[in-house]
Amino acid sequence: QWILLYDLKKKAGISSSFWRFKKIVPPKDRIWADPFAIYKDRLYHIFIEEMPLRSNKGHIAHMTIDDDGRWTAPVKIIEEPYHLSYPFVFEHEGTYYLVPETAENGTIDLYECIDFPNKWQRVKTLIGDVSAVDATLHQQDGKWWLFANIRENKGASTLDELFLFHAEDLLGDTWHPHPQNPIVSDVRSVRPAGRLFTYNGNLYRPSQDNSGIYGSGMCINHVTALTETRYSESCVGKIEPDWEKKMTGTHTLNFCDKLTVS
Repeated sequence: QWILLYDLKKKAGISSSFWRFKKIVPPKDRIWADPFAIYKDRLYHIFIEEMPLRSNKGHIAHMTIDDDGRWTAPVKIIEEPYHLSYPFVFEHEGTYYLVPETAENGTIDLYECIDFPNKWQRVKTLIGDVSAVDATLHQQDGKWWLFANIRENKGASTLDELFLFHAEDLLGDTWHPHPQNPIVSDVRSVRPAGRLFTYNGNLYRPSQDNSGIYGSGMCINHVTALTETRYSESCVGKIEPDWEKKMTGTHTLNFCDKLTVS
């Protein structure tokens, strides 16, 4: 069963002391996974995949954690006839947006928040006719970059090939594929595991290590080139669930202000 972990530090920044993390365990009939965080109105707003095991179909839910670590039970906020997960949420020019995984629908879709945090509407398909998982956006050098693992052929894996696209405008109609696509082919380090982040002036991309079981661990990849013609990265750190005997996997890492979630 996938559960949530969190750690609140005394100062802003990512927490890497996983043995300090506290557990948020869902009821036995469901999983909670893929947490993304936004800090607003003195609350950490956590967006997650919630999937009842009976239906095996995920939806997007919202919960909060306050500065003292008190959390609220998740509330369903986005549901579709198909599976949803990996709620990549972000703010742009005063508006909150969310890109969930919608691989079952063959799209990468953008949702806009109408009434934060519970009311959202689908406003645009960023990329259609694609079997893509865990789409992760990053804004840099006046461009939007979109990372996702893609299944190019029916029956192929979604674990081992990372693709990259860029656009001048988030709400534009054209996302250009990178000429190196797939930019990385390696089941140990490609599938996105959270937001890209900057640390000590360097850009890093967290990713899943799926070389064992699904979600068995994570890599922290140093992005050394990100241009329209060139991409390169190298894994500079590994995160394995070795801090507790009951833990067999970990596959998402995000932080916001003083809170880190996994």
